Amino acid sequence: MPRLVLPLLAGCCLAGGMIQLAFAGDAYKPDPGPYAIHVEASVALPYPELEKDLLLRVTYPEARDGESPEGEKYPLIIFSHGGRCSRDAYTEFADHWASHGYIVVQPAHLDSLSIEPPANLRGMQMMNTAVLTRRMDLPYIIDSISTIEALVPALRGRIDAERIVAAGHSLGGATAMAVTGVIMVDPSTDQEFGFLDERFDALLLITNPGNSPMMPDDPWRFVALPTLVTTGTNDVSSLARAIKSKSVFQFPEGAQFADTPNHYLFIDDMNHYLGGLICKPRPGDTPDRGAAHIINGVSIAFLDAYMKDDAVALAFLNGQRMPDSVPRATLLIK
Repeated sequence: MPRLVLPLLAGCCLAGGMIQLAFAGDAYKPDPGPYAIHVEASVALPYPELEKDLLLRVTYPEARDGESPEGEKYPLIIFSHGGRCSRDAYTEFADHWASHGYIVVQPAHLDSLSIEPPANLRGMQMMNTAVLTRRMDLPYIIDSISTIEALVPALRGRIDAERIVAAGHSLGGATAMAVTGVIMVDPSTDQEFGFLDERFDALLLITNPGNSPMMPDDPWRFVALPTLVTTGTNDVSSLARAIKSKSVFQFPEGAQFADTPNHYLFIDDMNHYLGGLICKPRPGDTPDRGAAHIINGVSIAFLDAYMKDDAVALAFLNGQRMPDSVPRATLLIK
């Protein structure tokens, strides 16, 4: 469950001295961290229940000089890709997080562009099945930590199963919410979607899944975990533009919003795919590496605050003010 961290205020006394809240770079830690990283591009995790191998991209810090292979445990980030996207399209974030001491596992869901779709599923039938199995993939990865360590021997004893983050982009963000407590109802069938896997400790969303026409507004407010949402001026998916309708799903009657920290990063002129940097590049796109740089810095502050009990990182988040050198970004608590 989430760890409680006391905020450290600027000028607070610590061990008899004064500590200053100095942050590396323009937005906490936007630059690569101290760890060299290693990538296992396609780890085949057997998944007998779904009669498939769940293909994983695994990015992790390499052991530092003098460190035994089992000497240090790292928090685990399970990152779900966007709808009809590739798990390999998010190296900008996965590599950065790993360089700061996190293990990142990215599954190729049923709808991933990096795998062949099942021959017996096409169109909306395939997507409906993908939405269901996506929610099964994330908990299965936690169930399979020992198997993953056997498949990637360098990870043996290094995955901290007590510190786990659900993360995702677009539909992947909705997938992450669906396993961290967001319960929604399809009004046409009265079927409920989502559940709470208590093994997750935080929720990290790249773009706001509430901008989808399928979602009610700000669905992440229902999650009783520390949450970081990143969004921007033009954060609307092509699906949302094409389907100008009310939400398909709604919260259950009497649903209560959680009283937990929701950190909200808003970036001027950022769109849903960061200018084609992630997921679905189109001809003429200009990758928005500036937005990715900002997200990288603030996301490390969020991860360090809630996964590593870093008081300085938490103070940065609670300060709700980006440096003057980053005029296009606003950091709020909602």
